[in-house]
Amino acid sequence: MAKKHILDEIVAESPNRRSFLTKLAMAGAAVTAVGSGVQLANAQGPGPTDADILNFALNLEYLEAEFYTLATTGKTIDQMGVKIDGSGTPGATTGGQLVNLDNTTIFTKDIANQIAADERAHVTLIRGALSAAGAQPVAKPAINLNALGFGFNTTTDFLQLARAFEDVGVTAYAGAAPLISSKDILGVAARIAEVESEHAANIRLQVAKLGISTSLLDGADVLPPPSGSKYFSVDSNGLTQVRTPGQVLFLVYGFKANAKSGGFFPNGFNGTINTSSDGVSTANITNASVNPATTTTNLAMITLDASGSTSASGKLTYLFMVKPGGKVPAVLQTADNPKAVIQFVNGPGSYPLQLIVTDGTGKTSTADIMLVYQP
Repeated sequence: MAKKHILDEIVAESPNRRSFLTKLAMAGAAVTAVGSGVQLANAQGPGPTDADILNFALNLEYLEAEFYTLATTGKTIDQMGVKIDGSGTPGATTGGQLVNLDNTTIFTKDIANQIAADERAHVTLIRGALSAAGAQPVAKPAINLNALGFGFNTTTDFLQLARAFEDVGVTAYAGAAPLISSKDILGVAARIAEVESEHAANIRLQVAKLGISTSLLDGADVLPPPSGSKYFSVDSNGLTQVRTPGQVLFLVYGFKANAKSGGFFPNGFNGTINTSSDGVSTANITNASVNPATTTTNLAMITLDASGSTSASGKLTYLFMVKPGGKVPAVLQTADNPKAVIQFVNGPGSYPLQLIVTDGTGKTSTADIMLVYQP
């Protein structure tokens, strides 16, 4: 077996668990025979080794796998047969529960089940890649799925937390990829990143379709509609956003800089990459945010509040516009006031609007709004 094909062989066999485990054992023997294979644990000069980077990713995959598996089955990943032992300090997963996910509007339950299976497969794949190359996977650390206080009560807050996890996960792979030395490992990491991007796009579409409000995480975050304007979390060049490992840890540690634990990881990450840096600043971000972004009401008028919008430079101005495709309300507003009164003067039905905020330099951001009047 040529060593450059070891990880491809592991991936190819992974759908069949028995064959997958057999292949891992064969791959481990092959790696030993060729002299440590892709050399994950060997010195690669300054900076983290490939093993360090894979173990960093493994911590994040543990988090995502636990989140989706508990939400869809009520069980932890080890109860589903996924191995979680290894180096470092093992810990229990607290919080989380089975969620009664909606499956009538946009197949949220079916999609969540598929993502859960993918994330469990990613844990097993990364652990197998490390073991096959002579490096030890880290154990699953302690995980607190209730770190933000939501995610497991309704379909809405499940999708809010899933959106954050998926978008952070994509940027984490984008930030870690340039640090990888082995082309074999980079190739597999790229394939995982592509899957995470598919997950992110699907979750963002659900958030937009269902009109679920989301909150800005940091300056690298790109909110989907209705809180933002982009369906895809890309920059002006059509590329995914990037976060360094330290910036990722800033978020998952509960927005804490220079920390080794906190948030979803009360005892920190296992492995050598375990300290957060400063987060990505929001100083240059203009973001439109409105509350409520979607609602059904029996009141003849409602007040929209855009005071949660952020400015990249200078004072924001606010414009609430009527969008085509629905009934036209009366809109009472002034440019310097983030609040607007909406009157449903054309009777029951749907009233689509859009908020446009503009900062002192002319940068704009938009947020879609859907109001339904049912007296």
